[in-house]
Amino acid sequence: MDLLSFYLETYDACRRAFLSYRRSLKKNFLRFHHEVLEIPKGGGEIDTYLIGNKKKVPKKIVIMSSGIHGVEGFAGSAFQRRWIEEYLLNDHPSYSLPKNVDFLFLHGINVEGFKSMRRVNERNVDLNRNFALKREKLHKKAKNKGYRKIQSFLNPPRKFSYIAWEYFLFVLRFFGIVTRFGAKYVMDAAVNGQYEFPGGIYYGGRKPEPVVRQLRKFFRKTLKKYEQILILDFHTGYGARNALSLMQNAPPGSREDRNLKKVFGDFGLLLNEGEEDFYRTSGDFTDFFGKLFGKDKDLFPITVEMGTFGNLNLRGALRGSFLMISENRIHFFGSKSETAAERVREDFREMFFPTREDWRLAAMDQVFGVVPEAIVRFSKI
Repeated sequence: MDLLSFYLETYDACRRAFLSYRRSLKKNFLRFHHEVLEIPKGGGEIDTYLIGNKKKVPKKIVIMSSGIHGVEGFAGSAFQRRWIEEYLLNDHPSYSLPKNVDFLFLHGINVEGFKSMRRVNERNVDLNRNFALKREKLHKKAKNKGYRKIQSFLNPPRKFSYIAWEYFLFVLRFFGIVTRFGAKYVMDAAVNGQYEFPGGIYYGGRKPEPVVRQLRKFFRKTLKKYEQILILDFHTGYGARNALSLMQNAPPGSREDRNLKKVFGDFGLLLNEGEEDFYRTSGDFTDFFGKLFGKDKDLFPITVEMGTFGNLNLRGALRGSFLMISENRIHFFGSKSETAAERVREDFREMFFPTREDWRLAAMDQVFGVVPEAIVRFSKI
């Protein structure tokens, strides 16, 4: 199997490839349902597959989702399609598929971000800071005072100029802010999510986005009969170079925390509160299921994150922060140099979907070194 062939370079190519499995899946499984979720206000269409081995709906289901952060959908789509080809449609799979588990695929949740190779949607909303319930006031619930203090650094309100000069100024300002507030303060302020600056990075929106409202209805309807739900949400970017991290938002000692340790604990990859590299987010997709179902379901929500160039050291953190801020700045204010703007966009895309063959092979190796075994463990609980 040519693993590199799963990586496609446009949203349309990824969607066509995903949809090409419909006939085979319908033929091979007793229960197969393809539903297209039409998202209002320019949100596009999300393709979903619900797949089951038996006529009777089991107690367990595995959800595989991709593209909440649009540009990260290229790798997520590749992982989903490899799973379908290698484990669902292969007559001689290397792994015996559990018979007591259904599968639900959500392909390309952030359609506009996927198409335009941005992390955010058509309203600059970071969807992984936006998953909230109908009446939940995100901006009132989670004011990020730290972000407010450094927002002029995170969101420079002027045209971009030339990369070398901009990077020099960025580094000077970065060290000035870190000296004043501390590195942990700056990281938490930046990435935890903010709800006051619509043109800023990590903007979580003022209310749940149309896609969130649509998924709320879809999940309540689709997951009604299931008792145990394993959520595998695929992401790229954060972490050590070419290395996998498993991240959760569940409070230590909680039911979800104990569930996840049963499935992932001995892989040595699980990050949660108290870990050095952990950061907590508000409005996270994996938290959404707990808000929807409370204690009615046994939940196993995890973010499967594949590191790209490595942003845990100082050099990587500087580069990643510079690209996040610069890409957003160019989007809103433009650039004096189109060459510089294009270079930033290319480097930004590379930060979440590297063209390097070593990364693409490592991503397949590491994700599929964990996910099949995790699903087997989940099926036995």
